[in-house]
Amino acid sequence: MSVFRVKLNNAGQGQLDIDPTTGIAFTTSEQRKVYVMGPKKINRLLSDGDTFTDSNYWKRFAYPQVPLDQAFIQTITDDGSVYSDVESENTFGVAGSYTLATSYNDTNVLDFVTTHGGPATFVQIRNMDPSIVITAELNGDTNLTLSIPVSTAQVFNAGDLAITKVRLKSASGTPNAQIIAAVKSAVNS
Repeated sequence: MSVFRVKLNNAGQGQLDIDPTTGIAFTTSEQRKVYVMGPKKINRLLSDGDTFTDSNYWKRFAYPQVPLDQAFIQTITDDGSVYSDVESENTFGVAGSYTLATSYNDTNVLDFVTTHGGPATFVQIRNMDPSIVITAELNGDTNLTLSIPVSTAQVFNAGDLAITKVRLKSASGTPNAQIIAAVKSAVNS
């Protein structure tokens, strides 16, 4: 999920909220709010200066996708995901490499829902070590664990299991593991 800021007061609109009797800007104004059709054809009320987290649909209203004098959205952070009006095209890859410990810890967790807004539709967990078995815990459920033998991979294809989170640990030592996943862009509006 990316973070955006509403910027209705761009270079060509600087005088919309000046009180003509005092010459001082109003603190709030209905002129600084606009309804915009968002993903899934839902109207969203945008107020100048507000920040929100959503899919990269909103980049189509931000510079450099549109000229600076027409942009009314500013991209604060970009998660690199794609957004298409064709819903089946809204899938992007996520990958990570991990050096494991003998217990679960915060550095060996890939949380798809928190980070990307939805579960992974495909996941491959690869044990890169030629001599140490690793353990994967799925979806934050301690009863949903599996061992991945040395130098092998476990694959969950689309339709097998919606995976929201993967935590990894090793049987001993500090082996390396790799996760490759496909995540569908989520929409908050």
